[in-house]
Amino acid sequence: MAIDTNETFLLILVLLLTLRESFTVADDTLSMDEFLVAYNPDGLLSNNNKFTLGFFQRSGNSTKIYLGIWYTGFGGQRIVWVANRENHLSSLLTSTLEFSDDGNLVLLQTPSEIFWSTNLRYLPPNSTEAALLDDGNFVLRDRSNLSTIFWESFDHPTNAWLPGAKLGIDNVGKVPKRLISWRNSEDPSPGVFSFDLDHPNGVFQFILEWNNSHVYWSSGVWNSSSFPSVPPAWFQAGIYNFNFVSNENETYVTYSLSSVSRVDHLEITSTGQIQPVELKQTSLLNPPSLLWVRPILLSNVFALCGAFGMYDDNSSYPCDCPKGFEPFSDTDTRLNDWSDGCRRKHPLECENRNGKKDWFLKISNLILPFNNTAYSVVSAKRCELACMNNCSCTAYAHNSNGCMTWEGSLLNMQRPSSYGSEAGQDIYLRLAADERQSTKGRMNMMKPT
Repeated sequence: MAIDTNETFLLILVLLLTLRESFTVADDTLSMDEFLVAYNPDGLLSNNNKFTLGFFQRSGNSTKIYLGIWYTGFGGQRIVWVANRENHLSSLLTSTLEFSDDGNLVLLQTPSEIFWSTNLRYLPPNSTEAALLDDGNFVLRDRSNLSTIFWESFDHPTNAWLPGAKLGIDNVGKVPKRLISWRNSEDPSPGVFSFDLDHPNGVFQFILEWNNSHVYWSSGVWNSSSFPSVPPAWFQAGIYNFNFVSNENETYVTYSLSSVSRVDHLEITSTGQIQPVELKQTSLLNPPSLLWVRPILLSNVFALCGAFGMYDDNSSYPCDCPKGFEPFSDTDTRLNDWSDGCRRKHPLECENRNGKKDWFLKISNLILPFNNTAYSVVSAKRCELACMNNCSCTAYAHNSNGCMTWEGSLLNMQRPSSYGSEAGQDIYLRLAADERQSTKGRMNMMKPT
């Protein structure tokens, strides 16, 4: 009886994978003749049983596979580091973490597909090993001298800042060490928000930034005992002890915990807030404690709803698209990811010679968007014409101070907050002629986190 070729291939594959599995480990150390395989739930376990390194998938992205570090035994899977957040794997059967011939760690999907690597040059031959340390730091080190560290995950943070890790900048290579948010709760790829150490004129402060271009929160300058914009009780309790360092090679800050029994870290959320998290043993009955969060209000997070998105913290669904727009991705918005904002349902007619004209939709009671161009006092009609005659102009507003116009995407549109004092104004949003005939459709909103 003839043997089917596909059956033969699968049989050989299973035998090879079974053989490879005998070389995988469930220890704190990975030697050069060992490797981790994605389909095997075993990974590296720190010697104190506090951290696990292994492959994981999130329920919202079950086809995407990542290598990461998480807390062990605290209920759920609290990820604190991701190796390949910009380049996910897709094969459980063939994806591995192993050593290359030159001693580097490599993340492979096939022998010729490198998805991530420590990417170091001039490593001593046949001398490296990898280890997951008790503080959650994953290191590549000299196996004959364990204190010689060639590479460490603490130099490459993702969204979580663990005690002992550095935030700051390498003054030689100008490489920043900062936290970057997840794209959403299920997608660890880089989001648009970051948490950085700012070091102007020799002083230290933390900042939150949107898209590496707009600072929307600052901790205030460190005054030797606290940051002005962080709750004083946090420092009075002595929970975190900060250490600031600045020399010719690097400028950075680390922190330690006052109690070794505490399980705390700082993290930036996918919605652009920074928060310390205290984990407690066991399950969902003991959820993580959030000691404080900054900014306190989501309305103070810049451009949370993305381009052309409107934020309203008086609503149970704070993000919405105006008439004539829809979310770029329904999937992302269901996961509270509005970073791509809203897109037009119909293209603008400007510069088209089809006889149709764009028009302006009046939106009342809105805090005006970011980055307008102001003109001297002119009439409302001349303000409208100035925008209409400029094909790059997407909106205008007119008040007692004069005429304001916006070009390109509108960012940070908000309804006035019930907690704030800023009043709303009228703005006129440019829409296509075809939009006059269309219906508004369903409301496109984001549920609060």
